[in-house]
Amino acid sequence: MKFFFHLLYLLLFFSSCKHDFEKPSWNTELTTPVAYTEMSILDLLNDTSIRFDTLGDNSLKLIFAKEILNYKLDSLIKIQPISTTKNVKLESINFSNTVITHQITMGELIASIDLGPLLFPNGGEAVIPAYSGLLNDTFDIDANEYFEEMTFNDGYIDLKITNELPTDLSNVQLLLRNKNDDSNIISMVIPLLASGETAIETTSLAGQTLLGNLEAEIVNADIVGTSPNTVSIDYSDALTAKIVIRDIDLQEGIAIFPSQQIFDEDTVVSFEIGDVKLNKVVVAEGGVEVVGVSTIQDTIKIEYKIPGTSFNGQPFEFYYKLPPAPVGGSIEVTKFFDFSGYEIDMTGEHGDTVNTIYTESQGWIDSSGVITHISLEDSVFNTITIKEIVPNIAYGYLGTDTFQESYTTDFVNFTSFEGELDLSEVDVSLNTKNYIGTDANVWITNLSTQKESAETIELNSPSLSTPFYIASANETTNSTVPINPSESSILFNESNSNIDKIIESKPQQLNFDFELILNPNPTNNNGFIYKDYGVKANLELGIPLSFSASNIVFRDTVNVQLNVDELDNGSFSLIAQNTYPFDANIKLILLDQSNMVLNELLSDQLLQAAEIDQHGKTIAHTTSELTYPFESISESLNLCQKIAFEVTLNTQPQNQHVTLYSNYTIDLKLIANFNYTID
Repeated sequence: MKFFFHLLYLLLFFSSCKHDFEKPSWNTELTTPVAYTEMSILDLLNDTSIRFDTLGDNSLKLIFAKEILNYKLDSLIKIQPISTTKNVKLESINFSNTVITHQITMGELIASIDLGPLLFPNGGEAVIPAYSGLLNDTFDIDANEYFEEMTFNDGYIDLKITNELPTDLSNVQLLLRNKNDDSNIISMVIPLLASGETAIETTSLAGQTLLGNLEAEIVNADIVGTSPNTVSIDYSDALTAKIVIRDIDLQEGIAIFPSQQIFDEDTVVSFEIGDVKLNKVVVAEGGVEVVGVSTIQDTIKIEYKIPGTSFNGQPFEFYYKLPPAPVGGSIEVTKFFDFSGYEIDMTGEHGDTVNTIYTESQGWIDSSGVITHISLEDSVFNTITIKEIVPNIAYGYLGTDTFQESYTTDFVNFTSFEGELDLSEVDVSLNTKNYIGTDANVWITNLSTQKESAETIELNSPSLSTPFYIASANETTNSTVPINPSESSILFNESNSNIDKIIESKPQQLNFDFELILNPNPTNNNGFIYKDYGVKANLELGIPLSFSASNIVFRDTVNVQLNVDELDNGSFSLIAQNTYPFDANIKLILLDQSNMVLNELLSDQLLQAAEIDQHGKTIAHTTSELTYPFESISESLNLCQKIAFEVTLNTQPQNQHVTLYSNYTIDLKLIANFNYTID
């Protein structure tokens, strides 16, 4: 904790009677505290990766942790895009049976006879005489509400004549044809059609074309009559012709087509992923792109499903529509459907394979209720592409593979140790965490350090002569921390390596080359890998702060304000209490607001080392007063906004390891001693 004091100004006001030409003068001295600070080994380094552990006896251990590897194996699972294309031509055009009815009523027949309504009033009783050639007529049959034109591969047309008149008919001859066409579709001859009976004539439609405008011709129909019997006259009684178009196999048509399925297909999509065998994937990124092309002049509705998927309990499925194609042309629609977050079963329809997605697709003509042209030459061209899948999690056999990587990273910052280090009991742990659900071997092929001078020291240890094994990680039930990594560690110390020489060289860089071998024993078919997780390794450097060193430098800067005018000379006194077992030189550095050096002040005195016992532990602090005289530095003092204390420690006694403790400090109190001449 630092305490800062501003310079106190002594303002003297003098008022007395004096001679007009008398100019008094006097000398004065000002002594005031300027700054205070407390410095310890904890101020030595500012690297966020460094920490200090306090041991049971308050001695310190410097812990430097440096991540040297964070290797993610997302690239291990590469599920490349794959497309399936279906060009579905219409195998059939389903068209419902069409029924067209036409009637000639008793009232219409009576109206065609002279004085008929008087002779045969509606609701009366009468004997109907025989008439020859009474029924001889051509009439339109309009089927345009069903179709305008249809050409058949197969099918049938039934012509049903039902006599609901109160008299029999004889010599009935009926023709059915397209309007304004001399070719008859049906020619029907009925010798006798009794009252209440029906006659049927059926003709094949194979190869024929029906128009929506049909016409029927009654060539002849004789009325047998009811003599001598009277019958009731009901004008609604009728001779009914019913045309039934049925069991159609349509080649093409211009009609209102009912909704009908045009394809229903299952597809198995298999991915090539090397020797990786996946049975389940949770998708981080990916989706399905669909390109649909249709020449059908009606709306096409397409449904696509992946039954083995699930997101919040729902399978992946989507629907989209292809609008009606223009006459003589086609319509194309491209859609993308995201399935990020979905869990995909990769074992196929029956769960007996790997790297496989089972899909279902169906397509319908979604009837618009509008007359359109459809032909068996029409088709739907459907391309479905499962875009590249980036797994968030992948399960299964992850394959056997070897990955080689090299890294270079900054090493611990020892710049504050400006002398030579002679460390005792230094140790370095190489700690590895495996977040992959399969075991691996790690072979460190090179671990070396380098200084700016290009001096390289390679770590030598029997522990690096062979790969070391890291076990498989385990999943947890905690979505925040989904993986419990396996951990392994290799310890390097003075007895099994040259690690102390490497640390004492104060390197700036660390070079790290390794091989990672997944599944060295390929037996794990239930492995897993998470996106953004892989293998991490860090070096943890532990240095018990018991060392022999020269010129260990502490630095600390405090804010001050020294506004001084007409200063002849002066000095700073530094009162220092030292609990470190080191002698020390202390330099004062005057700085402006921008940390530019204005002046440096030196003392020819030393801060004396603390008193230690036979074990090298401080038993009493020492107090020293160091003097820093100066002359003619008023300008520097006026500009001075900060004072830096630079403390250079030297081991005392020399060439012995000295233990540092967390309660060791150097307390510094700076006092200004200024001499003024006031005229």
